[in-house]
Amino acid sequence: MRNKRLDVLRCIAVFLVIIRHSGGKWPLLANIGWVGVDLFFVLSGFLISGLLFSEYKTHRSISFKRFFVRRSLKIYPAFYFFLFLTWLISYTILHSVAPWSRYIHEILFVQNYWEGVWGYCWSLGVEEHFYILLPALLLFLVKTSSDQWNPFRFLPHVFVFVALSCIALRAASVFSGTPDYYTAYSASHNRIDALFFGALLGYFYHFHGQALNDLVHPTTNRVLIAVCSAALLSTTYFLPRESKLFSTFGYSCVYLGLGGLLVLSLYLQGILRGKIARIAEVIGTVAASVGTYSYSIYLWHGPTGAWLPGLVRRVVHVPFSDGERYAVYLIGSPIIGIMMSKIIEYPILRFRDRILPAPHGIVVRSSGTCAPRGKT
Repeated sequence: MRNKRLDVLRCIAVFLVIIRHSGGKWPLLANIGWVGVDLFFVLSGFLISGLLFSEYKTHRSISFKRFFVRRSLKIYPAFYFFLFLTWLISYTILHSVAPWSRYIHEILFVQNYWEGVWGYCWSLGVEEHFYILLPALLLFLVKTSSDQWNPFRFLPHVFVFVALSCIALRAASVFSGTPDYYTAYSASHNRIDALFFGALLGYFYHFHGQALNDLVHPTTNRVLIAVCSAALLSTTYFLPRESKLFSTFGYSCVYLGLGGLLVLSLYLQGILRGKIARIAEVIGTVAASVGTYSYSIYLWHGPTGAWLPGLVRRVVHVPFSDGERYAVYLIGSPIIGIMMSKIIEYPILRFRDRILPAPHGIVVRSSGTCAPRGKT
């Protein structure tokens, strides 16, 4: 059961990334558009941990095999088809193919350590490593805890350890010899703290939902969370990303600010009234619909930007201005991403749900509380 507000955040995240790779259009958003990847990280940590927490709350166990097979059928088919088709186009039409080693890095999901074919796919490597580490950690906590109701009480301590470790490792990347800003930005051991922060929010949401609701309910607290989140996210504007200060502490500020945005999106409702509320509802519905296809849009926005404007120009036989090229990219990216999602991603997901249904778990209510499926 999807949460519309989280799908809206997915839509925002993928369009930030698209604008980031726009070639300089809308300079302000282009400069900070990489934050969309961090928003994906926090959302993934929250949602993936939520699946595992829901399974445990229902069955008092977690099946690593079921989780990994279902996650693999979500990620791998769409990604490998993307790699194959873009290779085929490069080989047969463009006659320019990247070295095989780069394809191997992509296939093995180590493209965030060794160069891949499509540079922006580095984030998939970080997420893939998290998908292995998180269920392994939660299974360890289940087996070693005597608390059957909540064996994950130690998770906040794990997060603090991960957060401090990532800060230290990022500092090592930029303060030791020649600063390596790219490694500080893309390596899993430097960036996985954002995903674990999402998992920490997922833990509080599923096991301390009422306390979290009580925290966010007072208007003063909501304003404070919003102000703190804005202040933390403002570091992306005031500090250059490739600086020692930001590379060490800035990424932590970003995921903390995005976590505040996530919490507010889960619990705030009924703020707007009248016509404005109806307009916002329509916009939100459209954005949420686009957000459900964010994975395939993210995959295909690169080749769309690289190839589609040239293809359209050849078809219409009219020279394009920079603005027209940008419009083709901005409009074409979600269209092609949605189309590829309907062709590859969602048919595979329907097949997955037939052969390996999700565990009967917890449904997330719009209020932010949780209830067993069938009792909402």
